[in-house]
Amino acid sequence: MMNAIQRMQAAVPSVRGESNPHPGAQGARLFSTIQDIYELLPFGRQARSGGQTETALQFRHRRAKAGQAVYRMGQAFDVLYIVRLGFLKTVIRSVDGDARVLSFPAKGDFLGFDGIYRNRYATDAIALTDCELVALPFKQLLTMAHSYRDLEQMIYLAISRELAPGRPESLAGAIRAEARVARFLEKQADSYASLGYSPRNFLLPMSRRDIGSYLGLSLETVSRSLSAMASAGVIAIERRHVQILKPELLHLFRHMHPLPKAKSRHRPREIELAEAGQ
Repeated sequence: MMNAIQRMQAAVPSVRGESNPHPGAQGARLFSTIQDIYELLPFGRQARSGGQTETALQFRHRRAKAGQAVYRMGQAFDVLYIVRLGFLKTVIRSVDGDARVLSFPAKGDFLGFDGIYRNRYATDAIALTDCELVALPFKQLLTMAHSYRDLEQMIYLAISRELAPGRPESLAGAIRAEARVARFLEKQADSYASLGYSPRNFLLPMSRRDIGSYLGLSLETVSRSLSAMASAGVIAIERRHVQILKPELLHLFRHMHPLPKAKSRHRPREIELAEAGQ
């Protein structure tokens, strides 16, 4: 008979068509311990108490290629995920087929909490880049949490983090478009900085269409806003490569300070690139 740890490892689903290690992922591994998860999560130190869970429990990893769904809306819920490498997007779809991007999870973020209530995932989770995730089978996780206080506390902190306010974009209807895009760029810069990368020179893993869906803006409006910031010398942008040239001006811009409009009346090149699938 399998013990709780063996059941937890056996319950993790595999990704169809996956036969090779995650391409290009440095430090790709098969499992994570509780200690590994503490180091991965931004609140890990708050839950850490030390003890037998740090070496006794191992959580299997799952890999997904860019464009691949980790789970789909309506699929039976059984696993929570923590992003270890890569970037994803979560999308909710209406009965009419309309889609709205809700978030862009990255390293240290949880996926799947929306599936707990109805026992089915309420969104799609789609990899924007090649990804590696730590899989936490939910039923076994609850069973083991009763025995390990630090693991239980980690679950509560994760749920609290999901419920805490922190995504004002969904309530930003009265904020001008340029300010929303500026806030988004600043948020991406902060995210890269927290991962140990340059906050002033980075690649956007998502398309402009996805950014617009997340911010409640059209593709063309996002492209025009980026072009306006580039014309004002705040950023330089080429396809998905962003350089923040004047962080102090970007910060002012996010507080709805107006930027000079581009002189050209022609459609910005950013729009043409975006509509071409960039």
